Amino acid sequence: MNKKYLIGLVLVIALPLIYGFTSKYARLGNEELLNNDQVMVTGEQLFQKNCSACHGIDMTGNPPVFPSLVKVNERMKKNEVMELLQTGRKVMPSFAHLTQAERVAIAGYLYGETIETEMVTDITPVENGNRMFVANCARCHKATPDDPQPPDQKEWGMRPVILGGITAKYSIADFKNILNTGPCYMPSFDYLSDTDKEGIYAWLGTMEDVFFTSFTTSGYGCRMRCH
Repeated sequence: MNKKYLIGLVLVIALPLIYGFTSKYARLGNEELLNNDQVMVTGEQLFQKNCSACHGIDMTGNPPVFPSLVKVNERMKKNEVMELLQTGRKVMPSFAHLTQAERVAIAGYLYGETIETEMVTDITPVENGNRMFVANCARCHKATPDDPQPPDQKEWGMRPVILGGITAKYSIADFKNILNTGPCYMPSFDYLSDTDKEGIYAWLGTMEDVFFTSFTTSGYGCRMRCH
């Protein structure tokens, strides 16, 4: 048999095997790279995701409950901001669930710095709902009977309903309709995303025992009339 013919035959058989073997590991390498690839995020993006619901996208806040953060660098040291993010204060929840790098990026943004981090912490729908409730609902509504008196709660013929556990009475569709239409003197919250509305509903659903306890107390039923 011709020597050149033998070499050609070996190459015909071997090259597809070599290609398949190397391609497999090239694909595995790319998949591993994709799986380990982390999204870069700025302090501003982290602020908008975690803080703007209360303090506003422009940091002007909603005083006195949610203070303005404009020129916060003139009122607070950066380490004080970092500590506040770690511990929370009054109606502000703790953001200890964020990584140290994420909190550094947020504090840096408040100080006019541009900081990026590769770590992005997602909160659960229930945790997001808690924050959305504080930012949008707690000025008028209590979540439980033991909550402090909301600052904007008015005695306009009926007191705003205690919302904890109303998932026992209202479906998610009903709840979204209430938020969208704003019955009685309640404003519309149709600007909230479906994700945020569903998060609030999920968080209120963790307190169904509150609903059944409150529903048996005098006046709770009549305070539901607007809803």
